[in-house]
Amino acid sequence: MRLAWAFLGLVGAVACGWGVEMLSTTIASSPILEASAYLAVWIPLVAALILGLRGQRPREALTALGLRLRPLDLLWGIGIGCMGRAADAMLRLLAVGSTGASHAPTLSSVPASISPAAQTIVLGILAPVIVAPVLEELYFRGFLQRALAAAFARFGEVAKWSLAVVLCSLAFAAVHSLLLLANPAEALLTGAATLVFALAAGTTAAATGRLGGAVVGHVVFNGLGVLLTWPA
Repeated sequence: MRLAWAFLGLVGAVACGWGVEMLSTTIASSPILEASAYLAVWIPLVAALILGLRGQRPREALTALGLRLRPLDLLWGIGIGCMGRAADAMLRLLAVGSTGASHAPTLSSVPASISPAAQTIVLGILAPVIVAPVLEELYFRGFLQRALAAAFARFGEVAKWSLAVVLCSLAFAAVHSLLLLANPAEALLTGAATLVFALAAGTTAAATGRLGGAVVGHVVFNGLGVLLTWPA
């Protein structure tokens, strides 16, 4: 049942994300629209988490998702975050001759406002660098990947986690790509880079049994993207 809720959450996130992206082509960008771009994809994911884990207390649910952090996870996270960002830069360099200058790939491609200061902090830093990594890792590596592993339990420990990591990573990359279909080249590059990161994050989460390394890695991955593209 958790796998069904996970699938419905993905469909809802993509559908709502597309809706906001289409709206952004017809009206001028505003803080409300920018915030809606994040909320449109976060709400279906949160709803799926709540429905899939209903009946459990918050602490039990977070434990079931593996939300724990150990000191070693900081090293794992920094490593996979830097690796993912390096892969993104290399892919762009090979494809278009430049490392690129776009916003860090979260679940929205609507540009974040950079003024006034409050909007910059919330939409330009907190949303992509803090909230998105935590929420996306809870959903993808904590919820979806574990649900997939449970579904493949009959294949054995190594096989079930291998399948779960690959399928979850493909779903993660696909969601990011699908929300950028208006720009096929960007969708392809973003999908490839997020797939590399997702495979590293998924493997780390599966090997450690914790989300700490994946969350830190996601923060580093998105944070470097924001830092490298921050307006002068």
